[in-house]
Amino acid sequence: MSGNHNGKVVTQDDVAHHAGVSRSIVSYVINNGPRKVSEETRNRVLVAIKELGYRPNKHAQMLSATVDNFAEKYIGIVLAANYMFKRPYYGSILASMHECAHEQDWHIRFIRLFDDFSNPALFNELIHPNEISGVILLGLDQVLSTPEDYALVEQIVERVERVVCVEWEWPGIPSVQFDRQNAAYQSTHHLLISPNIHIAYIGPNDKRIQGYQQALWEKGLHPDERYVHFAIDSRSGYDCCEQLIQSGVKLDAICAGTDEVAVGILHCLHKYNLQVPDDVAVASIDNLDISAFTIPALTTVDVPKQEIGFHAVETLISNDPRKNASAFAITVHTELVVRESSGAVAG
Repeated sequence: MSGNHNGKVVTQDDVAHHAGVSRSIVSYVINNGPRKVSEETRNRVLVAIKELGYRPNKHAQMLSATVDNFAEKYIGIVLAANYMFKRPYYGSILASMHECAHEQDWHIRFIRLFDDFSNPALFNELIHPNEISGVILLGLDQVLSTPEDYALVEQIVERVERVVCVEWEWPGIPSVQFDRQNAAYQSTHHLLISPNIHIAYIGPNDKRIQGYQQALWEKGLHPDERYVHFAIDSRSGYDCCEQLIQSGVKLDAICAGTDEVAVGILHCLHKYNLQVPDDVAVASIDNLDISAFTIPALTTVDVPKQEIGFHAVETLISNDPRKNASAFAITVHTELVVRESSGAVAG
């Protein structure tokens, strides 16, 4: 197993010499065992791997010597975090990416978490022209917090010619997303049947909040921070709704930032014997399949998840290289789907 540094094949022996350790120690670090290695030694080995550009890839020598175009139709997908595997919203986008790639005779080489690539050995193995010709970065703004995180994104962008951002933006890179602010505006505006209504927002802490506030301002209402709670899933949606109810504020309606959050809200309102929509109306964002089968069925803003996945792959594999499409962005259209949870509320 080897890499390439300034035209020279880099071996585990080179890494060992550079780090001042034995070759077996390098192997333990790369394979996470079987023997435990101290944190200080592990870090020295990882630094050496990064500096030398070593690639622990059993196919590396074969690829570089015989199959220059092996990666021509291979795509990598990098997710912000593990929860994306569990959430149906992102599952729909990933399924669409897979379907579109298959139809175009392209292949998904890997789906990995962003944090995985803080390991330079894995970074050099997978983020490489011999492995992939393009990479899709999904929602990474949700986890970028340190200078090292931003530097890692920059390294990915520099190494792979074709990069597309999904649900976030990076300078000079094409992106595909929906307008979160407008989606929340659509949901909140639908709930605002009169200027006297007391409406809360429970959902992610992002541009959806601006959309919620915009709808209030248009009705001459001043946003009240007591009515804004942050939640990302059903559990936190339930907890935030409970806090809101127990706070004693007057509550007529809730804009949920996602359908998953809304499921938790509906459950909480049921526990407190608050009828939906008679006591509290609810509208959400996403239009997951489950939203039509909640009790009552959920009014929600449809986000075309299949379109997002399709456009991401199409943009990535198009004949236009990134350098000629740096300002290109796709914002998919969202549409309100009215069901029972918002009652007779007029849009």
